[in-house]
Amino acid sequence: MFKVFAFLKRNTKMLSHNEYRAGHVGYHCCNSRRLKNIRGYLVNIWTNVPLEAKLGGGYHSIAFNEPENFTDWWDGFPQVYFDSIDDWVQAATREPTRATEAGLVIDPDWSLADGPMLFDPVPGSPREFKSHHLHMHETVLKAVERPEFKITKIIQFFKKNPKISKEKFKALLSQDYLPKLSSLSSLRGLILNIRNKDIDQAIRGFYPANGWHFSESGKEERTAFCSLWDGATELYFGSIEEFRSGRLDSAINSELLAIENVLFSSLWYVEVDENLIILPNRKPAPSFYFR
Repeated sequence: MFKVFAFLKRNTKMLSHNEYRAGHVGYHCCNSRRLKNIRGYLVNIWTNVPLEAKLGGGYHSIAFNEPENFTDWWDGFPQVYFDSIDDWVQAATREPTRATEAGLVIDPDWSLADGPMLFDPVPGSPREFKSHHLHMHETVLKAVERPEFKITKIIQFFKKNPKISKEKFKALLSQDYLPKLSSLSSLRGLILNIRNKDIDQAIRGFYPANGWHFSESGKEERTAFCSLWDGATELYFGSIEEFRSGRLDSAINSELLAIENVLFSSLWYVEVDENLIILPNRKPAPSFYFR
């Protein structure tokens, strides 16, 4: 499975955060969900009320060294799934999916041309927009249980502590921290994502080599953004109160904090509104058109 996080900043000259939300989820997803061979598609948009405001002082008891204005970098980030990197690179290839009197045809109206109006446009380039598409190594610790109501999704961003070795980090993370985190009460899902060290992996072949993403400006912005974090954990709860009681009031909260202070040099949380466009399907692809 090839998983990509695509961090996107809205076109601030034209759209508010809420207008961006409407344009992305209300229209853009209707087209991007038709990318060839896509196997999963979620769009995460930061909530209007920061998690810190909802948790009060409890927030700073579990977060530390949070980068300033982190959400200024993005308004939303889709996470998309493909069976392979080749499928991802060829995702924008048009295919016959529109039924007409002539049978199934390639839709002449299919387009992602709203991108430069919806997202942060590249100055002087009417067809380009900025983004940070990053390949993520995914581990599902607890499969997400989605009831018939909106649940709370919180992204736990982290940066590895440079004082510990990669081997110790991996061992402590997988053998101690994640099993404890998985045991939190009311937890409905837990997914670990480690960012690929090759920050060009998801854009190589997907974007033109002479475009913004490979320009000096594009490389500088991508490098600066990636320097802030190394991974992100997706946590699902029924509500903010369940997160509060499940984590802040947990009997193992102090144990988690102790491990976090060893593992990470910074750790912080962003609540997002998750829009489930295509339910992720990690099983082998069938031999027919399937989402």
